[in-house]
Amino acid sequence: MAQAVDVAVIGGGIFGAEVALKAASLGLSVKIFEAKADILSGASKNNQNRLHLGFHYPRDLETGRQSIRGFEAFREKYAECIQEGFQNAYFIANENSLTSANSYLDFCRRLGVPFKQIKPSDFPVAVTGADFGILCDEVVYDCNILRELVRQRLQHGKVDAVLGERVSMVSKKGGCFHVETPNHGLILADVVVNASYGDINRITEQLGFPIVENLYEYTAVPIIKVGMPRVGITIMDGPFMTVLPYGKSDNFLLYNVTHSVVASAVSRLMDPRWLMPESAPFANRDKRGFFDEMINLCKEYVPALERAELVGFLEGPRMVLAKKEASDARPSIVNNYDGGYVSVFAGKIDHSIWVADEVGELLKAKFAAR
Repeated sequence: MAQAVDVAVIGGGIFGAEVALKAASLGLSVKIFEAKADILSGASKNNQNRLHLGFHYPRDLETGRQSIRGFEAFREKYAECIQEGFQNAYFIANENSLTSANSYLDFCRRLGVPFKQIKPSDFPVAVTGADFGILCDEVVYDCNILRELVRQRLQHGKVDAVLGERVSMVSKKGGCFHVETPNHGLILADVVVNASYGDINRITEQLGFPIVENLYEYTAVPIIKVGMPRVGITIMDGPFMTVLPYGKSDNFLLYNVTHSVVASAVSRLMDPRWLMPESAPFANRDKRGFFDEMINLCKEYVPALERAELVGFLEGPRMVLAKKEASDARPSIVNNYDGGYVSVFAGKIDHSIWVADEVGELLKAKFAAR
């Protein structure tokens, strides 16, 4: 006999988890389906682990403002996983930057978030090739700690999480959604919220709704050990780099805008081979050679990186809007198709708070008569 729930959430990343927690807080029965073996094991982990205040997006003010909207709420809600108290700087590269120092300064002022203008000589780690910078109050999160905090909240909210099960089919029959998985049987749901990130188009298309092409990228982010103070350094704005503390560990994450993207494709659906460890784009790469090439690129701006030791990698697919190279926009978008099916196009991690609030309002309207 099929199990019935009020809300089925597809995707157990931070966006899906926040939506599930919001639905449970409204007194609704909720079930999460996560294709990986654990929650927050995909894009929520495989990124720079930064909570944004908008300083990374001088060509798209709206992405910045969306980040500000959820930053404080996320930091307060998950305070135990937040790493702060380190100097976090953005520098504008002297050459080949898409944003000048003056235009970046103007953007920071319009953003309306506190910052302090600095010179590289004011910073505790040597930075070369960039003469203008700012300090800001952005922080990083520790995804391992965050995962445990979210797990506890889901358990407390009596949210059932089905792990290691990729939803194979969603259909609508008789006003009810039929959610099918290979091994868990049939689930009947009044509402389906699709927060499966790179997989949202597949389910949306199954339900007969139009889909558009997205830009899918497979990224590899080295985890490194390097003898320098715990700082954050981002060189902007173009094919440059970021180094940030890796959560509450003693290590750092290193990212290069071009080199970290191992594969990319503009398509309606993500290549399913990217989800399999043995066929993912980074599977057969020379990891040592890849890392050495990245260090050669990044040490131009942060010479201390020449001493970096490779600890491991974060890797996985991500999805962004296609044809947004000019603005580098990274918005989050909630699509409400028919009052019963909602998809979440996920942008930055701290957007998850207000996205869940928006979905919560839709759920209130849907279940108002109950």
